[in-house]
Amino acid sequence: MKIRWFSKYLLAAVVLLAVSAVHMDRAWADEAVTPQVGAEESQWSHTLELGTNIRTDFGVHVMRLDAAWSTDRVRGMVVLDPLFWLDGKSSTDVLAMWRTDGFEPFVGWRLNRVRLLEGSQSQHNLLLGTALRFPEFFGGRVGGQWGIELAMMLYKHGGGVEANAIRFDSGRHYIDLVNFGMFARFHYNLEIR
Repeated sequence: MKIRWFSKYLLAAVVLLAVSAVHMDRAWADEAVTPQVGAEESQWSHTLELGTNIRTDFGVHVMRLDAAWSTDRVRGMVVLDPLFWLDGKSSTDVLAMWRTDGFEPFVGWRLNRVRLLEGSQSQHNLLLGTALRFPEFFGGRVGGQWGIELAMMLYKHGGGVEANAIRFDSGRHYIDLVNFGMFARFHYNLEIR
């Protein structure tokens, strides 16, 4: 019971932090700042981001590592699972995010590999969601995101089990194949010239 209350308060704190970051970002954008000659820009046009993903989705491990390449409006990301050696289960995500002033809607693909008695099963998932940016620290070097995602398993095959695709004939055909989850992402930015 105490864990549930703790997780609710933690979730509320993360949401408030993300919403305040969006409002601070807009307030700073509204201020007229005259750039000085020779002053460095605070935001880089291209960055390489190295970070960690923490998530609530039971279909993947709780912590994963990511690498992303970002421009002012687009972020491409690959998320890898370093914990595959624990239970033989691994997941890899490839995501494309559209960066707006606050929200970052994204689409992606997740490949899960699950070890079964007769081999490994591959599960192909469509990812849809959105994220909010956290405030950045240390001159824009450290940042993060909080988001929600929908993971829909479209097709699975291998492991001695008959291959099948998602169907919408009735709820029993898709209810276990559609999952919602939340994630928090923290990353370190490297400037690319």
